Amino acid sequence: MMIRAGILQEKEEGKTMFFQGEERAYVRCVIADQIEPTRRFVCRILNQAHLPFQIGEHITVGIQKVVTERQSGTVRFDCILLDSPQ
Repeated sequence: MMIRAGILQEKEEGKTMFFQGEERAYVRCVIADQIEPTRRFVCRILNQAHLPFQIGEHITVGIQKVVTERQSGTVRFDCILLDSPQ
């Protein structure tokens, strides 16, 4: 499993979607890369209705699937939460 860590920049809680045939809660968020903070990545943290992190806190996620939207060329990561707030 690929792991991404960084600083939480944005979050949208309480969303739902279908993933692998099941309806799941998720949080859409933007994370600034730990190594190169100007690089940001968009992810959906699966099986979470609310994220126990505040904007500006460090977060670590495990990537389950990489999704590329053909129309816009945007890359998004479907992830699971790997840590809890300090």
